[in-house]
Amino acid sequence: MDDSNTVVITGMGAVSPYGAGVQTLWEGLLSAQSCMHTVKELEALPMVSTKVAATVPDADYSFIARKYRRGMSRMGLYAYCAAQEALHQAGYEVAPEQLGFFMGSTLNSISVWMELTSYSQGAHLELIKTSDFLQIMNHSPLAAVCQALKINGPAMGGSEACATGLMNMGLGFLAIRQGLVTQALCGGTEEYHPMFSACFDIMQATSKNSNDNPAAACRPFDATRTGLVVAEGCGLVFMETKQSALRRGVPILAEVLGFYANTETENMAYPSAETLKKCMEGALQSAHVKAEEVDLLNAHATGTIAGDIAETQAAHSVFGKDLKINSLKGHIGHTMGASGSLESIACVEMLKNQQVLPTHNLKQVDPQCAPLQYSTQVSDTALNIIMKNSFAIGGNNCSLLLRRAL
Repeated sequence: MDDSNTVVITGMGAVSPYGAGVQTLWEGLLSAQSCMHTVKELEALPMVSTKVAATVPDADYSFIARKYRRGMSRMGLYAYCAAQEALHQAGYEVAPEQLGFFMGSTLNSISVWMELTSYSQGAHLELIKTSDFLQIMNHSPLAAVCQALKINGPAMGGSEACATGLMNMGLGFLAIRQGLVTQALCGGTEEYHPMFSACFDIMQATSKNSNDNPAAACRPFDATRTGLVVAEGCGLVFMETKQSALRRGVPILAEVLGFYANTETENMAYPSAETLKKCMEGALQSAHVKAEEVDLLNAHATGTIAGDIAETQAAHSVFGKDLKINSLKGHIGHTMGASGSLESIACVEMLKNQQVLPTHNLKQVDPQCAPLQYSTQVSDTALNIIMKNSFAIGGNNCSLLLRRAL
């Protein structure tokens, strides 16, 4: 493939439950420190069995000009910080002309919606401000960051729940491959609200038996796992053609080899191993990569009973028992629409550092999970290709392949 059709990553930006910055994320993951904590709003709800979440530490965002900040919800603030970091790492002080921007979230700001609902119920609609509306459009974070950073290329906010971040990376990859843009900023953003935890709790998908020990609440693949822990954050990557990166003389962090997406049509909440298998096979085919060439699968694995089993069974069908596999949700929780892109950033760091991160809290693999090589500690490992999975409620599945920068 010629350099004009090869897609590479030259910048990354992250806001995670560890704090702001890619380096903060990487150091937190290496430390195996958990970000889970109890949430007072959940503790006040006896009908909700989970009391744990993972949230972004409070920060001062006054450095963002007020005229832009007033239109940003928390997820918009996260996105601005991540976008700025990704641009700077890619070598830009300001956004380049015709930069594509592909970013979404599961929902818009629930906190702002709840405030507006209170105005409506009290017959005080006159209290609604223009800035309130600017924070609750489906594409509010996307639009707000475009305005603040003067991003003037095509901006599209795909929203596929838990697959949003990775799906938008795939859209950016395809847009560059098809010539729509030469450069693109891609990923997902999310802000936590207790409603997320409550809704997943109703679906019996949340962690329930570690409220007194939040650090152990999310245990992907583990025999004692009981469900996921909701989190928040933002992950954005700057993609461009290899030709563009070489011309500008900027370091290449990783190459994006291939992407594939499909939809589960039998059940909106529970994926089937067969559909997930086809998704991973599709990504391999799109990249012209053989299964045995993949060194690591960074799984979606949220710590739910059915989801972890289905994904490992699918992975075993595609790769066999020698596949090395890990999940990062035991560290940072499930950051929802940001998870695919935040975890992809961690995958790039694993490729750069030639280190495999462990699955935090994995002590004993569930015998119903397929026999694979589960990572339980930081290990120095030769890594060339990593597959990243993201699967969503609604049946949206996607897989993306990353290769070490040569």
